[in-house]
Amino acid sequence: MYTFKLQAVLDHRQFIEERLEKELADIRGRVMAERQQLQSLQRKEMKSAEALKQEQAEGGLSSDGVLAYQAYLKRLSEQMVRHQSRLREIQACEADAKRELIEAMKRRQILEKLKQQGLDRYNQAIQKTERNWIDEIAVNRYARQTIQKSGEGQ
Repeated sequence: MYTFKLQAVLDHRQFIEERLEKELADIRGRVMAERQQLQSLQRKEMKSAEALKQEQAEGGLSSDGVLAYQAYLKRLSEQMVRHQSRLREIQACEADAKRELIEAMKRRQILEKLKQQGLDRYNQAIQKTERNWIDEIAVNRYARQTIQKSGEGQ
């Protein structure tokens, strides 16, 4: 039975890779949530700007109302800037996590190749032993038959 001497290291590398995959999935979830929040703010801004234009066109909005709308739009704009900044930071973390995961995958794959090569060598040695054993049986059978024939001929 073949045993890979570095199996503990391979198991550890697989564990690390799985952990990094989970971290990357979490980060991607954060990116998606941040994008959704940003899109929500953009929709609010567009609706509010449209409402302001409509009320100004109808002439039913006081100067205090216009100032309130503008203050609200300014707050929305500031929130969008913060979310865009946070989104860039999270995307940078995502890129780092992706690079780290790729490196972990490479390290694991190297050990898996070593394991496969060792298994191949083990199987070849087993096959060679079996061939030698079969050859020895055939030689012994031939020798017995030759001895039996020479014993019958006397």
